[in-house]
Amino acid sequence: MRIHSETMGGRAIRREPQVLTVSAAAQEILERAGWLTYLNHLQDSNETVAMELLQNLQEDYSIVMGRQIAVTDDIIAEVSGLPATRPVWTQKKERLQKIMEIFQDEGQSLTIKGKGVLPATLGEPWAELARTVQSYITCEGRKDVVRPRHLKLLAVLKQKCSVNLPALLNSLLHDVARSLKKAQHVESVVSDHGLIRLLVSHSLTQQQSS
Repeated sequence: MRIHSETMGGRAIRREPQVLTVSAAAQEILERAGWLTYLNHLQDSNETVAMELLQNLQEDYSIVMGRQIAVTDDIIAEVSGLPATRPVWTQKKERLQKIMEIFQDEGQSLTIKGKGVLPATLGEPWAELARTVQSYITCEGRKDVVRPRHLKLLAVLKQKCSVNLPALLNSLLHDVARSLKKAQHVESVVSDHGLIRLLVSHSLTQQQSS
């Protein structure tokens, strides 16, 4: 995985890497989970469009270039192709110890650091997949700790639990939109560029064909 990191105002810019390169083992896991096609569609983006959608985001739509863009769990499931299984999960109040118990295999030991675990103690390909989750799903700049939300998504990849990923992505979009309103450096907040491009392209195509 090649990840390009930048900083502005002392904070990591949250932007999906332009190149998705994973090991064969990681690719097999992502493909089995139904994530790989989506991750490969995130490389093209437009930061101006992403900013506009997030600034105008309402409960189930936004306005971009004067056009209404639908933003719902069902639309995200359609444009991403990600599995929309239950239960819906929004990352709230997940306890680290509980998630560690779900993720860990028998005999595996994880090292806790602050509010997460050290990536190196996950072993491969899980440390690599943790970076992939942080880069493309939660879209975070710093990857020195694997937090409960990341560990739970890795547990999904291990098929130890299930998550409605489109609903989670929708929740994350709204979290970013709320953070954007109070951010000093908006470049460090705007994320999910690739997902936003998929949503805008889908909505415009639907409007043109109707």
